[in-house]
Amino acid sequence: MLTYDNKMRTYSFKLLLLSVICMTSVSCKKQAPQLPSNKGIESNKNEESLLKINHRLAIKEDALIKKYAENNGSFKKNDLGFWYKIISSGNGSAIKDSSVCQISSKLRLLNGKTLKVERKQFIIGKKQLVVGLEEGIKLMHKGDSAIFVIPWYLGFGMKGDKPLVPSYTSIIYEIKLSN
Repeated sequence: MLTYDNKMRTYSFKLLLLSVICMTSVSCKKQAPQLPSNKGIESNKNEESLLKINHRLAIKEDALIKKYAENNGSFKKNDLGFWYKIISSGNGSAIKDSSVCQISSKLRLLNGKTLKVERKQFIIGKKQLVVGLEEGIKLMHKGDSAIFVIPWYLGFGMKGDKPLVPSYTSIIYEIKLSN
């Protein structure tokens, strides 16, 4: 038969064991992440300022391109933001992602200065061209010729393509797509 002292020891042991189990289960939970005390939830003011500046620059550039397009006849504006004009239609297949294309191109500035003339082969969808030009070529068929006016934000962006294309510069591509 258990004495009173033995009963108390057994009870104390069970209570201690239960406490250890509870503490172990609570301490295994991962603490929720917290913001550092010096960081607020507010958005970055510099980032907001830069976005506003870039937006104003894009609106200004779009106005210049629109004026160029109106002065040079029958350009259409794509929903993405570039302007284009199909010069001649070929009889080849339509261009889509994974199409292997070969082009002859002339790269110019809006003031007419020629920067580069080249022939190159690439695969649509592999990001081998600036976004505006790749999306423009998707409007073409093999054998077509076209002119694309690409705003800086769909071309070489705020960094440009030194030494040829300055920062924040829109470009003109004259393209002939081989059959």
